[in-house]
Amino acid sequence: MTQQQALDLVIRGGTVVDGTGAAALAADVGIVGGRIVAVGALRQRAQRVLDARGLVVAPGFIDVHSHDDMALIRGPRLDFKVMQGVTTVVIGSCGSGVAPVTPDYRQHYELFLSSVLGPAADFSWSTTAEFYAALEKAGPSLNVAPLAPHGVLRFAAMGMESRPPSAEQMERMKELLEEALTAGAIGLSTGLIYPPGMFAATEELIELCRVVARHGGIYASHIRNEGSRLLEAVEEAIRIGREAGVPVQISHHKAHGRANWGKVVDSLALIDRARAEGQDVTVDVYPYTAGSTLLAVILAGGEEEGGPEDVMVAAAPRRPEVEGKTLPEIGEMMGLPPLEAGQKLVQEDPSVVAIGFGMAEEDVRRVMAHPAAMIGSDGIPSAGGKPHPRLYGTFPRVLGTYHRREKVLGLEEAIHKMTDLPARKHRLAERGRLAPGYYADVTVFDARSINDLATYQDPRRYPDGIRYVIVNGEVVVEGSRHTGRNAGRVLRAGG
Repeated sequence: MTQQQALDLVIRGGTVVDGTGAAALAADVGIVGGRIVAVGALRQRAQRVLDARGLVVAPGFIDVHSHDDMALIRGPRLDFKVMQGVTTVVIGSCGSGVAPVTPDYRQHYELFLSSVLGPAADFSWSTTAEFYAALEKAGPSLNVAPLAPHGVLRFAAMGMESRPPSAEQMERMKELLEEALTAGAIGLSTGLIYPPGMFAATEELIELCRVVARHGGIYASHIRNEGSRLLEAVEEAIRIGREAGVPVQISHHKAHGRANWGKVVDSLALIDRARAEGQDVTVDVYPYTAGSTLLAVILAGGEEEGGPEDVMVAAAPRRPEVEGKTLPEIGEMMGLPPLEAGQKLVQEDPSVVAIGFGMAEEDVRRVMAHPAAMIGSDGIPSAGGKPHPRLYGTFPRVLGTYHRREKVLGLEEAIHKMTDLPARKHRLAERGRLAPGYYADVTVFDARSINDLATYQDPRRYPDGIRYVIVNGEVVVEGSRHTGRNAGRVLRAGG
């Protein structure tokens, strides 16, 4: 770029944190044609200038663990993510998703997943490639990187059968996985506490991951247990990666249940050992001590999930009056003991979503500070109810609470965990850094005021402190308001 070349956009006068972990510096950022062309003291003319004095200029945040698959079709602005500074979401997490679709899966989705991923928009697609095309047609405001969900592939091959697949069924799963990877999936995800993924033996997953390895993809897993058998579950994920030859991403790493607090010391030691032996093993974490999933799954966990007072219903479309209330409170309303009230809700509607308060703050901090940890929201975009506040608040919370107030992370370290580190792991070429030649995904925020505002009782609140969000060179958030621009792309592996 010459000194005379005009810029499409310049972000002037900010403190640039480039995503690599390098020290912040005062610099301008110049953008032409959707890419960054210069970082430094820029004097070129520009069609547009954004004043970033007193603000931090960072790469756009990457949510490595989302459940936004159907939300992107229903509402492609995805305001609850873009307004956090997120410019890319990874979908297809926990082995669940919306492709490929069979007639039986449509019914299964409506019954079990509509409160998690949101009600079906149209299911106008059947194959994975058709779903990716539907995403592009919807015109998202941010970028989308898809994983192939094992649970959906297994359902297509053998429904909800709790047994090893036949040779023909195994071949069908491999064919469907091959189709997804060829269409651009960045890897395979599993949800090993949810049916039908929970019915898969380790050997099935190793065989499928060998297909992933041929495409250079990753294996992302909601492991088989996050409580009393946490260490065995981590060891299984590491074994799958080692024997199949694929990088491993352990989803929302935690130790759930009071009796298991502190176990992340040992689980992180297992990960450190694998990394020292040359394996690529990383984790993601959300900055909260509560998780969220189907109420049926929480109830099935028994004492390991904590007492009924630790469970709050988040989304119950058939009984909205119980949303935001704990099981003891719901039991009083229904005239039943708390656990019986919860079982009754599940019998009426298996898709009821709940929040479980079962993690130790010290464990959250320990995982977040680990050098192999990145940030993922695991937000559940239910159409109604009171979703976990991580849906709206994850990334500002990391910066406001765990960087500014608690000093768990330095600024450059926190941004690295939300940008360059996940971009490298998830094969997002030329993303995650502020550097010449990289795509212009940029978040500009006020480090002095950035803060999450979403709470468990009032979760649908945008954060403070996000000033601008730029996706592929287009301003999508300006002055803390969504501009309505549809600048996102489907980030296919190898494309």
